[in-house]
Amino acid sequence: MAAAVSRLAIVLVLLAGAAAAQSGPGLDCAKAAAAIERAVCSKPELLAADRRMAVAYAALLGKLAGAARDHLAADQARWLVNRDKACVGEPAEVEDCLDGRYRDRSARLEWLGDGPYPFISDQAIVRAGKVRGIPYVIDANYPQFDATTPDFAAVNRQLASTTSEAADRVLPGPDADNAGGNYSGPAWTYEQAYTLHRPGPNAISVYIRFDSYEGGAHGTVGVSGFLVDLRTGRAIGPEAVFAPTAPWLLELTRIVSADITAPNLSELLKEARRYVFLEDRLELSFNPYEGGPYTVEIPYDRLRPLLRTDGPVPR
Repeated sequence: MAAAVSRLAIVLVLLAGAAAAQSGPGLDCAKAAAAIERAVCSKPELLAADRRMAVAYAALLGKLAGAARDHLAADQARWLVNRDKACVGEPAEVEDCLDGRYRDRSARLEWLGDGPYPFISDQAIVRAGKVRGIPYVIDANYPQFDATTPDFAAVNRQLASTTSEAADRVLPGPDADNAGGNYSGPAWTYEQAYTLHRPGPNAISVYIRFDSYEGGAHGTVGVSGFLVDLRTGRAIGPEAVFAPTAPWLLELTRIVSADITAPNLSELLKEARRYVFLEDRLELSFNPYEGGPYTVEIPYDRLRPLLRTDGPVPR
């Protein structure tokens, strides 16, 4: 046990040291040695994005102390490691990867500094290779709730397993057409990113966006929602947001039917993954085969009478 604690302490020190390397104004291009650093320094737009992120990180780090400061430093170091693993390939691919990663990280650092520090870390599955001659690339990010109370273990298992299962689906199987070993098509890919939102003081909403290609004529793009009650540490669905006696399903069906023509709409609206509770509105997601746009937006002002008085979205 003592040896395990010692190893953990060493890891935390190393991670914090790596993060400290970018706690200042950003990369020093005169000292850029790694390929990823040279790629950033070669493009003024990427260098500006790196500096914006470094400023956001330093500003947040300066607000924190103790366990919160250590948590952020370790999270930043992990992000840097995953950035270096994910942003490889042709120059244009590296630039696109860096641009998206810096944009997302800067926004998340700013969000983390808005209110009490929530102890949420960024996790990633980054893999690439070939199966039977078919290349695949996985770059999937998801959050992990690291606060010790309440117990977020079930939430974290669900977020990790859902991401892992989606990523595994793009690994070519034994029946995948590899053109007799001469496959020359695009790589099979799974990309996933997320943003965090506070629809109320007692909840955090995870807005997940994904882009998947598993062979065939075209890929799949979609979104899903994941709402966490900070009082219990549990994932909750719409039934925990709306009052039990309110006809919320009937009303949502009525509102959404103006845009979505699916005959089983009321059944679709029972699926929690469709609900993304943002700061000022509810977004409901549907795929193109369900008869409408990807999302339907409903301001909370239209839903106030249906909400629980003590729920995660304030009435």
